[in-house]
Amino acid sequence: NNKAAVEATQRLRDQVFQRNQDRADEALPSKLLETLRSGGKEEEQLEACSRLRQLCLQRGQARLLLSAGALPLLLESSSALERPWELRQAYLSCLVAIVCGQEDLDSTASNSSPVPAAAAEARKEVREALGPNSETFARLRSCRGHAASMRELVKLLGFCYEPEDQHALEVIDMGISFIEGSDVDVPRAAVAALVNICDRRRRLGSSGKAVVPNSALEKCLESALGTSCGELLSTLFAEVFALLADEDRPKDQQVDLSAVGLRVLEPFLQSEDLNLRSNGLAGLCCLLTASAKAAVLLLQQSSAPLAAVLGSLSQPSPGPEGVTAQHYAAECLLLATQDQKIRQHWIDGGGIDVLLNALNNQSAGSNRGLVHAKLVAALSIVAAHSKEVRDEVFDRIDFMMELRYALDEARNSLKSADSEQKTKQARSLVNGLYESCSCLSIHGEFKELLAGSKKTLAALQSLASNADLADSPNLAFLFASLIYNLCRSREDKVRKKKGDGMLDDLGDEDLKALEEFYEKMPAESRPVQNGQVDCGSKDLAMSLQSWLLQPANGAAAVVGQLGKCVLKGSMQTKALVAMTIKMLCSEADGRRFIVAAGGIRTLLLLVDLQEAAPRDAARQALAQLCIVTNPEFLQYSEQLDAVRPLTELLEHRHELLQFEGAMGLTNLLGASEELRARALASDAWRRCRDLLFSENEQVQRAGLEAMCNLTMAEEVLGRFADGRAEMELKVFGSFCNVADEGSAVAASGALAMLASCPEAAAKMVACENCLEGILQAALESDFPSVQHRAVSAACHIYELKDCPEKSALAVKAVLQERMRRGGFRSSEAQEIAVSVLKG
Repeated sequence: NNKAAVEATQRLRDQVFQRNQDRADEALPSKLLETLRSGGKEEEQLEACSRLRQLCLQRGQARLLLSAGALPLLLESSSALERPWELRQAYLSCLVAIVCGQEDLDSTASNSSPVPAAAAEARKEVREALGPNSETFARLRSCRGHAASMRELVKLLGFCYEPEDQHALEVIDMGISFIEGSDVDVPRAAVAALVNICDRRRRLGSSGKAVVPNSALEKCLESALGTSCGELLSTLFAEVFALLADEDRPKDQQVDLSAVGLRVLEPFLQSEDLNLRSNGLAGLCCLLTASAKAAVLLLQQSSAPLAAVLGSLSQPSPGPEGVTAQHYAAECLLLATQDQKIRQHWIDGGGIDVLLNALNNQSAGSNRGLVHAKLVAALSIVAAHSKEVRDEVFDRIDFMMELRYALDEARNSLKSADSEQKTKQARSLVNGLYESCSCLSIHGEFKELLAGSKKTLAALQSLASNADLADSPNLAFLFASLIYNLCRSREDKVRKKKGDGMLDDLGDEDLKALEEFYEKMPAESRPVQNGQVDCGSKDLAMSLQSWLLQPANGAAAVVGQLGKCVLKGSMQTKALVAMTIKMLCSEADGRRFIVAAGGIRTLLLLVDLQEAAPRDAARQALAQLCIVTNPEFLQYSEQLDAVRPLTELLEHRHELLQFEGAMGLTNLLGASEELRARALASDAWRRCRDLLFSENEQVQRAGLEAMCNLTMAEEVLGRFADGRAEMELKVFGSFCNVADEGSAVAASGALAMLASCPEAAAKMVACENCLEGILQAALESDFPSVQHRAVSAACHIYELKDCPEKSALAVKAVLQERMRRGGFRSSEAQEIAVSVLKG
């Protein structure tokens, strides 16, 4: 009792303490604001500002401050020219804490979290209070005389304003133009504020207002190019160009992005200052990424971009600044050469020599790295342009060695990336390498080089991780294209698509990405132009397929990677995966490796594609794998899910697919009653029966074997016992005596199984064609397996309780005649016959 009383007292004490604390917290903002209003000592006001800031950032009490009238007070106090700079900075810092809605004020990373309601309300009030004609805003511009205050002001503007607010952008431009190198980095804070404004608009997507460039925004961009903000500068230009490249806008708000890019970037690309030229190249990279179309127009309108790229590559400057310039130049080149017109212009202007010389300069120096890898990726794209270019490249350098180095460097860069920007750059390089190699892999000469350099092939296959393939539809498409091309030969034709077909199911982004990818490819590499590209011999393709399927070479990785490509891949990617796995299944010896690596699970995701060719490929590959696989090694769900597509394959117009579908289904049907029930629910019995009327004996046999396994199902036995399968009895009886051993074995086996059921056996006796077929097989067949099954069925009929005497005598006469002729080759049939005749 004492313990309970003590605990109750403690709880009451805690509740009272918490209630008093809550009251104190509610009263604290008012007290702190009163300290600011009273205009007390500077130390007291600084302390009050610090505590107000903590209330917002650590306790989330921005709402209480708004209710207490903090915003008007802080705005007025921060703009008061007579106040000391330290106090004005403190007031601005409080304002930033109220409007930010996050704890980390110094972070420059984009924040996708929703803005708290109090912060959103505060931003709206600040924007209304600090309009373009506001006296308060005019006084705040005086903060340019104090670095720390200016830094807080640009942060505030970054949270509250939009790209259309030119008066705010003018102040941000003042911050960007601040002298760098001081203890307070105002330019970086100003660039981060502009990034915040643009990122917030970009995240609105189609619901946000289209951004139209204005003079203040362009001035900010020009000023930013004069800073040393590095990755933050690239982030800014990526955000701005992404907004301006958005084509979903009214006609009166269309933007000539190439003209904007030229106005902003050209002076810096022409600059003799290495840092400024590097910044210009960084902006050019962002423009090429945002809109290849605009970049092409820019390159046509001015020689400065290509001149800057060429100069940075052919005459690299020493030191880290030179490496940075080369890095951006190589990135620009990698992006630019993906356009066919630019690539042709580059080749005509001696670009191959520039690339090869740049590679040699890199090899001779000590700074081989991402720059070298990007140059190799660009050279790979150029090599895919034509056979003449390809021959020149392959003759002048050890291309496989260079490619292997680039692949290893890309992998290491991806693993070691310690920032979002570096990760993005590494992934861009990975995509570039896969894109260039997927173009090259169409050509037999490149595949021959790969076949002779297995280390390079292994590096190429393992560069993309499963996680990256699952998350990036574009990378999945490139990887699937590469493996598909490696498995093809000149004998594998790609038919030109007619009508909408599969393309109707592509989303806007997938369709656009697919069209852009094919547009970048050289004319001879586009899949629609059949017969103009030599994909290599069948032996070469088989050799590469065999290598990919060897466990020691990563068979599980390849098949698993293709499976990941399917998860978020476009319809085109899924089609490529389906046809690739079909080609990998061409050799029966390799199919077990595909099954072990999860190939059946992947194919089950592809068996319902709308386009006929890849759908048929997926279903045929599934059938081939089911033929050679013990069903017990498959997951139960995989067994069940495979039944329907295999059953539907029985009605395909091609006999080979009918045959393989029936064979795969036959193997599955022996596993369980549930599988047989699933097949019957899919109309497998009728479909198999229809195969018996095929002109192809192998198809007939496959249909009979599947029906034989289906006779084990209770539903089928009931159908025969009820007399609803007279036609099937006649057909089985006739097939017992065909010349094809397999068909005869299947038919006699089905009848032997049915005869073990007395009700079904009675119907067999009543069917004259069926009984005659069984007795003829028992008397005349030379196949031991047929003899065994036919004699077993005949003896079941003979032993029927109500067997007609005529039928029993006919069975006995057949057995006696066969014994008179020398007996049976089958020991089982001989034993059964002797037992019946002695009885």
